[in-house]
Amino acid sequence: MDRFTINCMITGKITELQFDLKKMPGETGPCYMVSIDGMFRGYIKKENTGTFQQLVNTHFAAEDMAAINEQLTAIRTGLSQ
Repeated sequence: MDRFTINCMITGKITELQFDLKKMPGETGPCYMVSIDGMFRGYIKKENTGTFQQLVNTHFAAEDMAAINEQLTAIRTGLSQ
């Protein structure tokens, strides 16, 4: 799964986010380039705790990152069942 999309509440509206798997030097966990409406929004990486955090020049609000993590957790849980 090198590319996937999710829909979640970002800045007060349901938004489709596209995630592209990227290899980032020095990072051990999976990293994704995040795009909204075809526009690059930054990178996120998976931490050892299982949650995703912002990486490099990504500027999602804390509430937006919480929504993204919630959706990604739901996807991972669904895949493992």
